[in-house]
Amino acid sequence: MSDSPVMRDTAEAVLGLLPTDVQYGDVRVVRRTHEQVLVELDGPGEVGYDDSTGLGLRVLIGGQWGFAATHRLDRRGLDAVVAQAVGQARAAGGGGRVALGSPVTTRDRWSSPMQVDPFTVPLSSKLDLLAAAVKEASTAGPLVQQIEASVDFYRDEKVFANTEGALIEQTLTESGGGLMVNASDGDDLQRRSFPQGVPRQIRGQRGDFATAGYEHVISLGLDREAARIASEAVALLSAPQCPDEITTLIAGSNQLAMVLHECAGHPMEADRALGTEVSLAGGTYATPERRGNFRWGSDIVSAYADATIPGALGSFGYDDEGVPAQRTQLVKDGIFVGYMSGRESAGALGLESTGQAKADGWHRLPLVRMTNICLEPGESSLAEMIAGTKRGIFVDTNRGFSIDDQRMNFRFGTEIGWEIRDGKLGRMLKNCTYQSVTPQFWASLDALGGPDEWKVHGVPSCNKGEPLQVAHVGHGTVPGRFQNVQVGR
Repeated sequence: MSDSPVMRDTAEAVLGLLPTDVQYGDVRVVRRTHEQVLVELDGPGEVGYDDSTGLGLRVLIGGQWGFAATHRLDRRGLDAVVAQAVGQARAAGGGGRVALGSPVTTRDRWSSPMQVDPFTVPLSSKLDLLAAAVKEASTAGPLVQQIEASVDFYRDEKVFANTEGALIEQTLTESGGGLMVNASDGDDLQRRSFPQGVPRQIRGQRGDFATAGYEHVISLGLDREAARIASEAVALLSAPQCPDEITTLIAGSNQLAMVLHECAGHPMEADRALGTEVSLAGGTYATPERRGNFRWGSDIVSAYADATIPGALGSFGYDDEGVPAQRTQLVKDGIFVGYMSGRESAGALGLESTGQAKADGWHRLPLVRMTNICLEPGESSLAEMIAGTKRGIFVDTNRGFSIDDQRMNFRFGTEIGWEIRDGKLGRMLKNCTYQSVTPQFWASLDALGGPDEWKVHGVPSCNKGEPLQVAHVGHGTVPGRFQNVQVGR
C-alpha cells in the first residue's frame, strides 16, 4: 500500500481524539482509484480516471450512532469529523442498545491476488483491445447501430481501526470488461451483451469482473467473441417471439446468477429482515421466524455466501467492520437457514457477524452487502438437461427484471433464447420473459449443472441504500432446469 503508513497514522490519530463517553468507535481511511476506458462504434476512445481519499468515522454513545466523513486529513479536518460524529450520537439522546457481538481485535495486512497490475498497462494497449472488439462486432453488417466496448479497473487501499484494538490494512484490485451491441432494422431493436448483461442505462461498467489484474480482461476474449455477439443481435431482429405458454425453462449459468441475486441475495440480508433497510430492494419474505423451517426450493438446491473464493469479485480479507471473510450457508437442501449480516444486525438476532458489512467508499456507512452468492452444483449438465427435455426453452443473459417488495413475485427478461424440441435446441427466440413466485420457482428445479460447469460471474452494479451505495458482488452458478414455468407473458 503506497500510502499505508500515512493512512495508518491518520486512523490511529482519529481514535486518539475520541472522548471518554464513546462506547465504541471505528474509522476507515480509504483511497479509491478507478479507471474506465470506453470505445464505441465510429467514435474516439474515452478515458475516465478518479482518485479519492478520505475517512469515515462511526461512534457509539449511549446506544446511539454518530457518523461523519471528510476528505480533509489535516488536524483541523480530524477535529471536525470527530466533533460531528460525536455530536450526532449525543444529540440522539441515549437510551438505545446496540449489541455488537464479540470484540474485533485483529491486526493484519491483506492484499487481493493479481498477476498483472492493470494500472501499469499502457492506455494504448487497452484502447487497442477495445478497438479490435468494436471492429470485429461491426463486421455483422449495417443493421448494427451501436457498439460499446469497455474496461474498468478499481483499487481500494484501506485502513480500518477501532477502539477494541483492531488495525487492518487491505488492498483490493478489481478488473473487468465487456461488450454491448444494439442492432435495429427500423422497426425493432435487439441487444446482445458479453460476457453478461447489465442495465441499459449504465454506460461502461458492463461485462464480467473479478478481484484480479489485467489478466482477467485478457481471459474474457472480447475481440474473439465480438463478431458472434453482433451476429446474434442481428439474427434476433428476424427471430420469432418467445411463445406464451407454461413450459420447461432451462436457464444458463449467466441468467441464473441474476435470479439468485434477487431471490436469495437481497432477501437474506439481515438488516432487511429486521426492517432497518428497505430502500430500493424492499422488504423480504425471509423473516426471522422462518429461518430453519421455510421451504425455499427443491431438495437439490443449496446456496451460500462466500467471501473467500480466490479471484471472485465479492471476495476480500476483512469486511468494513474488521470481521474476517467467511462462508455462510443461506439455503440447505431447499430450506432457508441463514443470513448475511454485519455486527449490529447479527447482534440483534443473537448471532455473530458473518462478515458482510461493506461501505461504498470512505464517505458511506457500512451496510449488509452480498459477497459471492453461490449455488452448490448438482449432478447434471446443460447438455443432459436439454437432451432430457421434450419441449421447453433455453434462456440466457439478463435483460431486465421486476420483483415485488417482499422479493416473491418476479418477472425476468433475457436477451436471447432458443426453443427446445425433442431434446435438441431449435430456433432462436427473441424477447424471452418468464415469471413466477420465488419458492414455487425454486421448488420446480429438477436439475442443476455439475461442478465442471460452475462459474463465478462478477457483477459491479448491486444497488442498495439511500444515499445510494453500489457494491461489487459475485455469483457462482451452474445451468438449471425448472418445470411448469410461465414464459412469454
